[in-house]
Amino acid sequence: MLLLNKLLGGLLKIDNISTNDFNKLLSTLLKSGWHKTYEYDEFDAWIDYGKVVLKKGTEEIVFEWDNWSEGSIDASEEIILSIKETL
Repeated sequence: MLLLNKLLGGLLKIDNISTNDFNKLLSTLLKSGWHKTYEYDEFDAWIDYGKVVLKKGTEEIVFEWDNWSEGSIDASEEIILSIKETL
């Protein structure tokens, strides 16, 4: 079950995103004009932990994944609510 949490600064977070949905959403956003500004690239990247930051204009989305709780996404309320509709 997806969990929606409020963060400081007016951001929202979706937790418990399946790895499959996480990967599909990340791929879809990259194809629709979002640009990767950061990707975690240490030795355990995408084995134990992964993080990608996407940016489009002034908006930013933070994707985080680990092998225990799977995916989460932090972004503005507007973006999170539109993403939630697709999951």
